[in-house]
Amino acid sequence: MASLVIDDQEVTVSLSAAERLEALHGNVTVPRAAVVRAWVAPDGLEEVHGLKMPGTGWPGVIMVGTWRDGEVVTFAVCHGRRSALVLDLADQVYDRIVVTVENPEEAVARLT
Repeated sequence: MASLVIDDQEVTVSLSAAERLEALHGNVTVPRAAVVRAWVAPDGLEEVHGLKMPGTGWPGVIMVGTWRDGEVVTFAVCHGRRSALVLDLADQVYDRIVVTVENPEEAVARLT
């Protein structure tokens, strides 16, 4: 399962070795100042839309990688129908990050 590293300057989604293969991507780091909204979605899989480019997806089970839906680009690391941290971003490669983590409420509290 992915983990979050949050410090004063950056937020990093740290991927496991398996997730790096699933996403065809390494860790994702964004400036903390680029986070315009942090919130908890009850089901992370429901927050990921569009076409997988690249990544791994199995409906209702896993969505890991990059998804494009029109102009919106999302980086997702979602395993199962679990609550997830959603980060809405400004001026970054990704418009959103959606990641299932153990305690998304705690991550939101740290970011707000």
